[in-house]
Amino acid sequence: MSYKYRSGLRKGSSKNLMIGPGALFKNFDLANFDHNDITTFGELLGATKGGNEVEMELEYHTVEVDGALGAVQGMEWLTAANARIKTNLLEITKENLMLKLPNFEIATHNDEYDIIRHDGQIAPTVSNDLALVGEITGKSIPVIVVLENARTVDAFNLPMGDGKEDVVLSAEFESRYSEEEPTKIPFYILYPKGGSPVSEPVASPAPGTYTGAQSVTLTAVAGSKIYYTVDGSIPTPSTGTEYTGAISVSATTTIKAIAVVGSDTSAVAQFSYIINP
Repeated sequence: MSYKYRSGLRKGSSKNLMIGPGALFKNFDLANFDHNDITTFGELLGATKGGNEVEMELEYHTVEVDGALGAVQGMEWLTAANARIKTNLLEITKENLMLKLPNFEIATHNDEYDIIRHDGQIAPTVSNDLALVGEITGKSIPVIVVLENARTVDAFNLPMGDGKEDVVLSAEFESRYSEEEPTKIPFYILYPKGGSPVSEPVASPAPGTYTGAQSVTLTAVAGSKIYYTVDGSIPTPSTGTEYTGAISVSATTTIKAIAVVGSDTSAVAQFSYIINP
């Protein structure tokens, strides 16, 4: 008797993968958001290190019932929920410092310096809607995780190190509830619609070994756009190069390409060309 691994892998699994660390924006405004216009995403916090993490902490009260061996369905309720995003900011800008220093203000000190100083007030704390924008394979528009009324809750810590490591400003953001809806968790996710199957692009000439340079054409279903990379990375509409004409291949190259129709993308097609004069 032989055995095989049992797996949840299925047709289409490759189109549901999150890729990349994502990018953080403050002052996200859902009412003015347009996925085609990055200027409507808010203010970019800049480069990060070590990845970004979304956390939702939920606490429940469970009624203990005599005779029941454990928790009884329907006899528990939510008592606390805290949504967080954790990151390490590589860009030590004035604006990022201000995120970590509530009730501080920036003023002009002289011709060379601005001064960031506490304004003497203890309340109210400053908050804004924070969005983590990420890519998902199979979609041409991003997934967006939003903390409403978010502010930093961890200590201000700027380790300068010994010059051998990157200096990062760690930040843990936590959402805050509104007075109008104190039981509605201030957290939501914008997930792209779609679901229509899109066929992968086709390359001509076929991948293989050639003795001279090749002019590679990519084709896909009518009405689609094609995006490709030649550096080994997974192409997306925001990171790939839009295909507008034949690709010249004069050295050994691997082309990765996707077809895009609306908000849906195909699986990644890979075409490897070995140039061996």
